[in-house]
Amino acid sequence: MQRSTNALLLFMLGTLLAFGPLSIPAAVAEEEMDLAKAVAEAEEMDLAKAAQKTNNPVSDAWLLITQYDYTTLRGDAIDGSETRHRLSFQPVLSVPIFDGDWNLVNRPVFQFFDAPLDDDLDSTDPFGDSTQGMGDTIFFSLLAPNREDGFIWGVGPTFIFPTATEDVLGQEKWQAGPAALALRLGNQHGGWGLDHFNIGLLAQHWWDFAGDDDRPYTNQSDIQYFINWRMNETQLVGMTPNIQIDWTKDGSDRFSVPVGLGTIGFFRVGKIPVRWGVELQYYVMQPDPVAPDWNLKIFFAPVIANPFK
Repeated sequence: MQRSTNALLLFMLGTLLAFGPLSIPAAVAEEEMDLAKAVAEAEEMDLAKAAQKTNNPVSDAWLLITQYDYTTLRGDAIDGSETRHRLSFQPVLSVPIFDGDWNLVNRPVFQFFDAPLDDDLDSTDPFGDSTQGMGDTIFFSLLAPNREDGFIWGVGPTFIFPTATEDVLGQEKWQAGPAALALRLGNQHGGWGLDHFNIGLLAQHWWDFAGDDDRPYTNQSDIQYFINWRMNETQLVGMTPNIQIDWTKDGSDRFSVPVGLGTIGFFRVGKIPVRWGVELQYYVMQPDPVAPDWNLKIFFAPVIANPFK
C-alpha cells in the first residue's frame, strides 16, 4: 500500500513538473488576448461616440478643424480657368452652460488664400498675377441644447472682421447678422430610413455696419446644407456644400450653388480621435463674370477634451 501511494505521488509530481510550466503561460496568454480584445472594443466604442458627437455641429466636443479647398474659377472675365487655394483653421469651441444641458458653441474661421488676383484693386488685368495672404475672419456663436441625436437647433450672432492682409483678399467691411442651425441627426446606420441620415443646414447672414467707404456695401448670406448617409458608426457618405448669396446683385447672379459627393470618417492618432473628410463639389449655378466651377475640399479635425467639462 505504501509503495502504491509513493508511486501515485511521484506520478502526480511528474505531471505537474511536465505540464505546469506550459499551462500557466497559456492561461496568461488567453487572459492577455481577452484584455486586448476588450481594450480594442472600448476604443472602437469611444471612436463611435466621438463620431456621433462630432456629427452634431453644436455638441460639447472640441474640434480643431484644418481645411484645404482647391477651387477652379471660370467666367467671361477669365481666359480659360484659374485656380484658387484656400487653407482655413476653424476650431469649434463649445462651453457647456446651465449644468451641461445647453452649449454655447464658438467657431472662428481664419482663412489664408493663394488667389489668381493682382493685388491692385484698380488693375486693368485683375487676373494677371497671384496674391497670397490672410483673408477676412468669420466668427459665429450658437446657443443650442446639448443633444446627440434627433432634432437639433441653435441660434446666435455671426460676424465678419476685415482682417485681410491684401485688399483683393477681403471686403474691408465690419459685418454682423444672425446665424441659425436646424439639423436632424439619425441614430442608426446601414439602412435607408430617416434615422439612417443626418440632414440639416447652417445659415448665416451679414450686413456691413462700418469699414472702408470706398468699397461696396455688403448684404450676403452663406447656407451650408448637410445630407449624409450613415454607412456605419463612424463613416458618412454625402455632401456638405456652402450656398453663397450676394443680395446686392440681380437675378441668378446672386447665387453660387454647389452640389457634391464625399465621405467623412474617423481614425486615431495615439489616443486622439481625428475626424477627416474629402468632398468634390460642382457649381450648378454661378454668377457672372467670375465664379467657382469645381471645388475639392479636404479636412482633418482632431477631437480634444473640452476643458470646461
